[in-house]
Amino acid sequence: MDKRLRDILENAEGNHLLPFFWMHDGRREVLPGIVKQIYDSGARAFCIESRPHENFCKDEWWGDMDVILAEARKLGMKVWILDDKHFPTGYANGLVKEKYPQHRKWQLIEEHVDVVGPAPQNAVMLATLPSQDDVLIGVYAYKRSKIGEKIEGEPIDLTGFVKDRYVYWDIPEGVYRIFALYKSRRGTDKNDYIHMIDPESVHVLIEAVYEPHYEHYKEYFGNTIAGFFSDEPSFGNTMVQRGIGDSGMYSKTIGQPGLALPWNEETMERMRKTLGIDVKPYLPTLWYEDDVRYPQMRVAYMDAITEQWKEAFSYQLGDWCRERNVEYIGHIIEDMNAHMRLSCSAGHYFRALDGQDMAGIDVVLHQVMPGMAHYIHTASCSGGFTDPEFFDYVLARLAASHSHINKRMKNRAMCEVFGAYGWAEGVPFMTHLMDHMLVRGINYFVPHAYSPKYPDPDCPPHFNAGGYNPQDEAFSKLMNYTNKVTHLFEGANEIVSAAIFYNAEAEWAGRGNMLMQKPAKKLYDAQLNYDFLPTDTILSDAGVKDGKLRVGEMEYSCLVVPYSAYLPAKLVNRLSQLETDGLKLCFIGGRPEGCECGEVIELEETADYVRNSGGTDIKLEKEFPLLRYAHYRREGADIFMFVNESMTESFEGDILLPVSGRAVRADLLLDEVYTVNAQCGRLHLNLEKGQSTIVVFTDNIDGGIGEKVSFSTEKAIEDKWTLSLKKAIEGAEYTKPVKIDALKNITGPDGDRDFSGLMRYETEFIAQSGAVGIDLGIVGECAHVWLNGRDIGQRICAPYVYMADIEEGVNKLVVQVANNLVHIHKDGFSHYMQISPSGLIGPVKVLYK
Repeated sequence: MDKRLRDILENAEGNHLLPFFWMHDGRREVLPGIVKQIYDSGARAFCIESRPHENFCKDEWWGDMDVILAEARKLGMKVWILDDKHFPTGYANGLVKEKYPQHRKWQLIEEHVDVVGPAPQNAVMLATLPSQDDVLIGVYAYKRSKIGEKIEGEPIDLTGFVKDRYVYWDIPEGVYRIFALYKSRRGTDKNDYIHMIDPESVHVLIEAVYEPHYEHYKEYFGNTIAGFFSDEPSFGNTMVQRGIGDSGMYSKTIGQPGLALPWNEETMERMRKTLGIDVKPYLPTLWYEDDVRYPQMRVAYMDAITEQWKEAFSYQLGDWCRERNVEYIGHIIEDMNAHMRLSCSAGHYFRALDGQDMAGIDVVLHQVMPGMAHYIHTASCSGGFTDPEFFDYVLARLAASHSHINKRMKNRAMCEVFGAYGWAEGVPFMTHLMDHMLVRGINYFVPHAYSPKYPDPDCPPHFNAGGYNPQDEAFSKLMNYTNKVTHLFEGANEIVSAAIFYNAEAEWAGRGNMLMQKPAKKLYDAQLNYDFLPTDTILSDAGVKDGKLRVGEMEYSCLVVPYSAYLPAKLVNRLSQLETDGLKLCFIGGRPEGCECGEVIELEETADYVRNSGGTDIKLEKEFPLLRYAHYRREGADIFMFVNESMTESFEGDILLPVSGRAVRADLLLDEVYTVNAQCGRLHLNLEKGQSTIVVFTDNIDGGIGEKVSFSTEKAIEDKWTLSLKKAIEGAEYTKPVKIDALKNITGPDGDRDFSGLMRYETEFIAQSGAVGIDLGIVGECAHVWLNGRDIGQRICAPYVYMADIEEGVNKLVVQVANNLVHIHKDGFSHYMQISPSGLIGPVKVLYK
């Protein structure tokens, strides 16, 4: 390994880690200690979570902030500030309700009644009497089709026939639906929140939160204060029409009857400019299909509101921050495809976050579970389950993709991680989550969370746990591991095989579409990586050079378009031009209407199409879908990360790489660095269940790095052990060591099911001198080992194997094991977790050459 890479691994700083610091009132005396705990974990930044603090932006808040910022400055740490009092971002610390009720949200809602004619001199009554909070936009009649609730023909304008709350009409022959359209304050569960598509309304958040912090701490901006964090801002529109049920948190989308739609006059004007017509009479097609216009209307509407969000919210906040030498980050709700839908989310992942300085996502509530990539599984999020096709194959790559195509983000992709999994989420589980994100391109993390309150029931685990977390030192090792990997990747260019089209417009149009995760899964399980590219990028920033699709520094062998029955004409024309320029383009399952370019393939052919297009980066000699990889290039080095995400099967096999020769393999969690050889690009790799590794190809490998020691024989340590326990409670000390007959689960059926803490095992064994391995077998959950009084390190996840030099004769082995806190705090989130055994389970073996 060359000196530069060695320096990165040995001296990585923790500015890629910014854990949440939950602020509670009345705990000022402990705040400096929490800041120091975060520093000691390896993080050099943190994000202040404001919502638990009842006096946000009041005197007590400023007093607490004074203490925190002073301590952070003393330690050279960066501070981010979550930008609102309530979750989600948009409450503006109550200022909309208190001072600016005129800036509340507006929604477009429709109410309708079905009538039959001929019926001269009839009338219908408006369900809602027009008022200042229910402004009547217009009344229109459509003829009913005999197919479901479809409407047909041209609208009939009845607005001029409204008298008081009656609509008078000589109904012609046939069945008609009369629509009354309102701009309304109804249709939101966030009525005192800012309107995300109104610049003046969004500025209320700046006035309420951003400007007061700048006034108080201007001298900290750009040094100690790094910036602001928006947490899950949303449109917040809800169902309003009577008799229409709720489809679920993640499924509220354009074209759904009964759903209120975010609205302002600018929305209608943008739609008019896009379509070249007066759109008011056609607004009912936003909910109900007609025979002509509904796809164009729905796409025009969603384009209008998501572009307004980008400008009014994301860029206004981002520009305000950058003008004051700080940055703006955060994330929306992406879950279960919500990222291109309404209500709890923002309609379009890329536009929603485009004004930020990092891409952002979160993973909470058991959304990602190691080993479950091919199984729908239970979770504590909305609906009680998660679909891993989204969470394992889309979520992280959304952020990685955005960080690649937005130059300002500089390849920085952030994830809020660990929150609301419960106290049963120990460091081994966290390590698997961290590897899951690292190998998918995430390189900044907001671990959730530190709290001055213990026990804090709000979304555990909390890492400091009042100073009683038995896995505190293991968590620090995980943070330092993350520092090393993220710094190794920093400034590198990721090698990506293909681009997948982000087909939001196809979903909005309502004519039929394939979810992006379908081709994504086919590619990722075949070790083919990808970025998602939205229409905006394809129209403005994409080009073709040497047969490759180019966006900035990124290049892709081809563009894969999931089935999309309808796409806007301007996009279809651009795709056709790119194909003429040499782009390899395929459509899965069929072309959009009006499109004649590209090759049509079946879903099962996706991986072969990408490989045949020149997209092969690595290839396994035998299939192993759960082997994940990332490939980066920096400063003449090729850096690979491999993760075996199977929890049931080890991986051993040959991998064909695009580079050859000697390389350095860094098993950072095992504290091992050694050389490997990839002759003719063939690398032999072995990874235990859940194990990760880094392989670096560089021309400057230090002569002092040797090959991995291999072992041929093993011997179990069958001598008697002694055990002492230290419970994770105030004032606890280790109990007196007692002899045990066998290694077993301390919290098992015959054990102490309320024990969380440290378990100290001691034994002596006789061996010959020399280099050996010590394999602890099964450990629950983290181990720290001393051999003959010498600290030989920590292991925070399997494999629990150590390299060591032993002495001739008697050797003393001490193993300290830490379990997690679920046995003391049996919280509801932990119901969804497998609870590991506690203690040293073994068998413990000495490995010989």
